[in-house]
Amino acid sequence: MVSPGELRLIDAVLEDGAVEPDIAEDGSVSYSRVADLLDEPDDEPAAVLERFAGRDVLDQEFVSKVYVCPDCGAEGLQYTTVCPACGDPHAVETEVIEHACGYVGPESEFDADDGYRCPDCEQDLESVDIEKKRRYSCHGCPESFDVPDDRLRCRECSSMVPPLEAIERVLYRYDVADEGEAWLGRQKAARRTAAAALEERRFETEVDVAVDGASRPVHVLAEDRLMGERRIVAIHEMPDAETVDAFVAFAASVDAHPVVVTTSGTVESDVAARAERSELTVLAFDDGGEGSLVPEYEATDSVGAHRSGLFQRLTAALEVPGRSDRR
Repeated sequence: MVSPGELRLIDAVLEDGAVEPDIAEDGSVSYSRVADLLDEPDDEPAAVLERFAGRDVLDQEFVSKVYVCPDCGAEGLQYTTVCPACGDPHAVETEVIEHACGYVGPESEFDADDGYRCPDCEQDLESVDIEKKRRYSCHGCPESFDVPDDRLRCRECSSMVPPLEAIERVLYRYDVADEGEAWLGRQKAARRTAAAALEERRFETEVDVAVDGASRPVHVLAEDRLMGERRIVAIHEMPDAETVDAFVAFAASVDAHPVVVTTSGTVESDVAARAERSELTVLAFDDGGEGSLVPEYEATDSVGAHRSGLFQRLTAALEVPGRSDRR
């Protein structure tokens, strides 16, 4: 089910242009513009964007990559190097002297009153015998080495993570795809049509509004205060049982009759069964002409499979069955 916040997001991207990740100085990533458009019950911004990209509603363009700590989940790991022997990050590149006997150490260790002396074999050396190199010296152990090991340091928990063990996260720029613009138009047309149909039936309607202060908004809220009746409408491409069950439970919590509008004309069989028991009203959006809502839709065992199935015809319209005599 596309939530009101998600529909609001796609609409805003179409109007205002692509959304890009915000990368802070500490490396943390957010989509602040997206977060401002979504509602509390919606998924995290990155998950919402990825889902709509997977459905070809949004196009995604590569921006960069960040790495996440596998221990605490923090973003913005900092590159550093460590000693390959003991793992201490206090391993710094310095100028060293390497003697023929194999001993390697900083120049200060070779200093003597009359020139140079190897601290290991105690052989006196002439300056011409000295070969100076740049190597890493570890302050945590006696090791010296040419190449340190790479690590990513977590700013939050201080873990030292080998780069290949960090969680790679790819960042994208998102814009509305050509298919997405058509998809958005269909969802918005279905919402307008549902609101207009309810207004024709004496209801006062509001679009994209929270009910009784709940954190979860609905696509359409319709109320007849005189008769004490309330409807809430959900717009859905292919309503599945799990999503509809949650919507029906929410409707009960706000004392409203649930109306589900499918924009594909397909619902799961369990959803059709609930509608036949009058637990909710299911209608299909027919966008032919000016657009209309019809009580005919296709039922399938799985909306994921989207198989052709038995057409269900309901006698229910926007009124709750058994209440038409209260008009």
